[in-house]
Amino acid sequence: MGFLRISLLSNVRGLIRRAPSSRRLYVVPALSRRTNPPTVSHSEKQGKELELNKIGVLRDDPYLALSFLNRIEGNGAQPSVHAFAILIRNVCSCGLNKKLGRLLVELIRKGDEGRGFSVEDLLEAIVEAEEEDGEKGEGSSQMLRKLCDSLAKAYANLKMFDKAVDAYFELKCTPDVKALNFLMKRMVACGENEMALSAFLHFRLGVDKDKDTYVLLVQAYRKVVCCLCNEMETDAAERLVLQMEKLGIAPDVFVYLEIIQGHRRNLDFCKALVFFRDIVAPRRNKINRVIASSILQCFCQMGQLSEAYDLFKEFRKKKVTLDRVCYNVACDALVKLGQVEEAIKLFREMTGKGIAPDVVNYTTLINGCCQQGKFQEALDLMIEMDGTVKAPDTVIYDVLARGLARNKHAKEALGTLKLMEARGLKPTPVTHSILLEGLIVGGNADKAESLYESLGDEKTRENELSMVKGYAEAGLPDQAYERFGRLDFPLPKNVYITLFSSLCAGDKACAGDKDRAGKAQDLLERMPEVVGVEPGKRMYGKLIRAWCRVKEVRKAMKNFKVLLSCKKIVPDLCTYTSMIKAYCWKEDFKDAYDLFQEMKQMRIVPDVVTYTVLLNNIPELDMKREMKALGIERDVHYYTVMIDQQCKTGELQDAERIFDEMIENGLEPDAAPYTALIARCCRDGDVCKASKLMKEMREMGIEPTQDIIDKIEYTKSKGQFSSTLVHDE
Repeated sequence: MGFLRISLLSNVRGLIRRAPSSRRLYVVPALSRRTNPPTVSHSEKQGKELELNKIGVLRDDPYLALSFLNRIEGNGAQPSVHAFAILIRNVCSCGLNKKLGRLLVELIRKGDEGRGFSVEDLLEAIVEAEEEDGEKGEGSSQMLRKLCDSLAKAYANLKMFDKAVDAYFELKCTPDVKALNFLMKRMVACGENEMALSAFLHFRLGVDKDKDTYVLLVQAYRKVVCCLCNEMETDAAERLVLQMEKLGIAPDVFVYLEIIQGHRRNLDFCKALVFFRDIVAPRRNKINRVIASSILQCFCQMGQLSEAYDLFKEFRKKKVTLDRVCYNVACDALVKLGQVEEAIKLFREMTGKGIAPDVVNYTTLINGCCQQGKFQEALDLMIEMDGTVKAPDTVIYDVLARGLARNKHAKEALGTLKLMEARGLKPTPVTHSILLEGLIVGGNADKAESLYESLGDEKTRENELSMVKGYAEAGLPDQAYERFGRLDFPLPKNVYITLFSSLCAGDKACAGDKDRAGKAQDLLERMPEVVGVEPGKRMYGKLIRAWCRVKEVRKAMKNFKVLLSCKKIVPDLCTYTSMIKAYCWKEDFKDAYDLFQEMKQMRIVPDVVTYTVLLNNIPELDMKREMKALGIERDVHYYTVMIDQQCKTGELQDAERIFDEMIENGLEPDAAPYTALIARCCRDGDVCKASKLMKEMREMGIEPTQDIIDKIEYTKSKGQFSSTLVHDE
């Protein structure tokens, strides 16, 4: 038989050499549907029949069949779709998976033109051949599933993942677990994580998943979550994690960490805390030291320092693994709370547990000691650091100088320069800048000016910038602007924004505020040219509030219209509230209310300040139900406005009722509601009640103004005078 086969192959070689026109024979797809089929010559028919017959004869030996087709292709001919269909069925039936995989890869690489037919045509030919041979039922479906898995793998190896998935739809098959794992593995390796998840979600019901499937799914989910978080789509990433859990796939700690870090990058600290509380915290084993430190930092970034330390103690109690980063966050929280001794005690606890401190741990404590004026303790820590971690460098001395200067210890701050020189360290321009800025912020501007002049030729541009930032941060915008005028452009963005914020700062109008607002307006308009950055909504908001504060409503409105014209920038709540207040000052109550409605349409939720402004200026608006629906609690200022309105209309009993309600709700009244009630009592001539309220004020630690005292005294004297007249009559 072996000889016969060689003889047959030899005859075919001769046929191909003698009939070069037979090349055209293999180009036409066997299953192509045409109304008028092309005329086929007698020699072409013979060649086609011979090809198909040879493949059929070689059914029992797929190796020779493969060799036969390779020989045909080697002579420049193209085997027909039926020839490949027969060959693939033979290879599949014999279980030659590797041979089949290589064959399919080569076929796919050739493309439709190179093959002379499409893959869809090939699959259709195979299915038809199966039906013609009467292969139905389990055997046929197994062969088709095997073919489908091999075809999908071939596509996957060529990174044609869409085609790989389509192959299963074409043959109406479901991949087995190994094929699905292979497909997902290739997708994950090529970064097509979302496609891997989509493939799993589509085929999951027909596949018995194994441990490898879950590993791949977790990897794919992790990478998709990471990608979404990097693109600032953290909410979408969080929904994906919830989907994982519904499918019974437990996310690993890295997935949870990505969500928390994503919310932190977006400054959505509340969302990070809610996610931790609702999703991560119930799974105790998912809290590692990185998640712990990240959540502790969330509390600190929100200013909830006590809560951060309480959570640290809870972690410690639950035996969560804590490292020096966690301890440092807790120490930093204690330092900012003014509990330096407790922070040092916690630091000693950390070292007692064998956790080696680093430079950051020491820096936090040294900075805390400086803030509390514990200069000697700071020096002791520096000496200890020298013996355990490394000798203090200029960075540590800069921290020491900054802490001392900003906390009004000017003498000790300047003394760090001598300490550095004694250690053989030369103060850098950064050291001088830290001192200059810190001295001004600490209320020692004269010493900062002296130090600046003493630098002589060593002055740098950074030193000049620090003077501007120092005056701006210290609330001395006029001095900051005067120094700003001496600088050459361009300027760092942080200097520009610090000065701008200083010029706009303030709650109440003061002398010179209008001039400062004008300077801030000039800075805002020049910002794109000088800094190369367009101002954002926060800068516009600060400027609008500055103009509103000095009652320059027209200029505030002009900036507000510019802000509204920027489609990418939406005014924030404070800006809207300032503009509503400005309209009310102009007594444009309709425009104020329309702006309030527009704000809500922009999905900006009003707060109690906004409702207080409306209540104070448009009292006929009843906002109680709306506030209750939004869950907005009244504060002291809101109650004060209500009390003042009742007092002005002579409804003293209603004013007292509101006052009592405020106290029952746990709010401590300040001087304003007492003043309104006392004034009403004096107008009504009720000296006894007015005196009682003033006594109550003093018991609360609130000192009444001289105007209130004078009113009560005047009411008393007026009452005595009236009594005398009655007595004389």
